[in-house]
Amino acid sequence: MNAKEKGKLMRQASKLYTLGVTVEKRRNKLKKLVEKKISYDSPQMKKALSEFQTADEEWKRLEQEHLQYRAQFEIDKH
Repeated sequence: MNAKEKGKLMRQASKLYTLGVTVEKRRNKLKKLVEKKISYDSPQMKKALSEFQTADEEWKRLEQEHLQYRAQFEIDKH
């Protein structure tokens, strides 16, 4: 693996970490809305759910890309 490839791997890992933090913040926001008994049909809940789903889908997409890239270079998954 050359320096460019290592750099790409590190950027992916960094994006995954940052996106993971975002996903958890948005999950927490949903949890708080549920705890406050906000209606599932409310615009506030729909917006929060949409934001969570968007971040979660992007995280899953990037995770798959990262895992494939790691597999390409036979990097341990530890």
